[in-house]
Amino acid sequence: MKTDVVYAEVPGTRIDVMEIIRKTNVKAMPVVKKGTKEIVGVISQTDLLLNPDEDQIALLMSRDPIQINPNTSVKELVNLMIEKNLRRLPVTKGKEVVGMVSIADIIKAISRMNIKTPVKELINTNIHVVWEGTPLSAVPIIMRLSNIRAVPCIDDNGTLSGIISDVDFIKQSKIVSEEKSSSISSSSDKEWSWETSDILLITKKKLKLPNKPVREVMTKKVVTINEFTSVSECASRMRKHKIDQIPVLDAKGELIGMMEDQRLATAFQNKI
Repeated sequence: MKTDVVYAEVPGTRIDVMEIIRKTNVKAMPVVKKGTKEIVGVISQTDLLLNPDEDQIALLMSRDPIQINPNTSVKELVNLMIEKNLRRLPVTKGKEVVGMVSIADIIKAISRMNIKTPVKELINTNIHVVWEGTPLSAVPIIMRLSNIRAVPCIDDNGTLSGIISDVDFIKQSKIVSEEKSSSISSSSDKEWSWETSDILLITKKKLKLPNKPVREVMTKKVVTINEFTSVSECASRMRKHKIDQIPVLDAKGELIGMMEDQRLATAFQNKI
């Protein structure tokens, strides 16, 4: 359990969360009431990408998150994360946040367990890819519709050339303000109504990505494994490179699937 918890506060805006992510390199955090440690939600960089038109943390966060206490057993914790498809769990005493447990903690444990079973049976072979020339702004939509956080990139020959994830989008994105005008004049069609009409200016902040192709942003030095890589070795590579998904190549070096940390966690579930 991590006890040095970074958290966001409500009220607050997406800019506050993005600054925390950029400074601390965390991918998600609990949300507390301003001036307290009382938890009201959890927010992640994925929430920011899935809701580019929303600015307020209260509307971006996941409310009433599942929580555990310091006495929750490891087995119960792992089962809960796998069954509920959770990437992290706040640890609370009463209503106050005292820690966070994430899927990365499970990967750390797996890397130390010397599990020699090949990852072959755990690989996700039903994956999505994008061409490296795809406009960057289109990829978050593809990821949202596919419910994925990272996607392999291929070149003109269909060869793996990179990988892009929600982390890359946060680094590349910026907050822009858009101003729209709306008439709030009287609905009367009398001539004076045009003279006395008022214009309401609505300013909206949204997340915007640069006009670039994927190849200019993707990670080109891709960490990979093959289907015979052991579970613990795969976990070690994830931990070393601070990644949560790894492309899987066959003997010819061709992409055959992805290995996600949550799938890897099921190997740990069977060992406890």
